Formats: sequence, C-alpha cells, structure tokens
Amino acid sequence: MSLIGRCSLPRALVSATLLSAMVSAQASALSEAAIEEIEKACETLVMDYARHRDQSRGVALAQLFTQDAELSVNGETFTGRKALLARFEAPAAKRFRHMMSNVRVTVTDHRQATGVSYALIFVGPIDARNPDAPITVSNFVAMGEYHDIFELTDAGWRIASRRFVPAFLVDAQ
Repeated sequence: MSLIGRCSLPRALVSATLLSAMVSAQASALSEAAIEEIEKACETLVMDYARHRDQSRGVALAQLFTQDAELSVNGETFTGRKALLARFEAPAAKRFRHMMSNVRVTVTDHRQATGVSYALIFVGPIDARNPDAPITVSNFVAMGEYHDIFELTDAGWRIASRRFVPAFLVDAQ
C-alpha cells in the first residue's frame, strides 16, 4: 500500500490540488475579455440586488435569482424564486439601504462564478404620514459579507446562491 493510500490527509490534499488545477484550467481556457464580461455581469447582479432591495422592487429582485436559488439571511433560508418573491413582495414598513463595496468575483468556468462582497446595511421605520421623509438612525444594522454563486442561465447570469455572513452587528444596549 502506498503512503497516500494509508493516510486520508494526503489523499484529501491531492484531491484538493487536482480540483484547484481543474478549476484554474477551465477558467484559463476563457479569454481575458470573456472573464471580464462575466465579472461585470456578476458585479452588476450584486449592485442590482442592493438597488432593488432598497427600492422595494420585489419582482425585479426575484428575477436576479435562478429558479431554484437559495438565499440565506438572518438565520432563514429561502429556496426557489417563488419563496424569494413572497419574501420580497411584502409591503415595506421599513426603509433599507445596502452600501455595497469590495466586490470580488472569481470565474470558475464559462457557466459559473463565485463572489464575495461587503455590505453595510441601514434600516429604519417608514413614517406612514410622510413616507418620503428622511429616517433618523443612530447606527447601522449589520455589516458583513454576501457569499454568492452565480450561474449562466438562458436569461443571462443569475444568482444561484446568496448567503449573508455578519461580521459586525449593532449592540442592542
């Protein structure tokens, strides 16, 4: 029996190295222009998500996702476009603002990419008597990262999976 056959750690390292090499080879088979085009499309999805969420555009927001997409936020997971639409179509009682930055997209092949972006999120109650009035907030609600998987569909690039990972939360004192 070989040394690798006797130890699962080296086997796992060899497997991970081979997988990494395969992903690199697939991505490098794409032209630089194709990679830039995919990165731009995925970055646009990140920004469109924030814009549609902040403007309470539920239908447009749900259309950014694949039919079987998964969204995990605040300990809840919503699976499928119908579930996402139900979440996003609720009447807005609060105003949201997502400040997106540090968007980094990694193209894995011609049909898939991954991404991580930072989000600073503010939320405040809407005054029913004056819904367009500015909202006073004393702090942000959360600061964290969105971890995304993007897929190319017949309708173009879409979010297949989005998970919010908090880095900072407001102290409730």
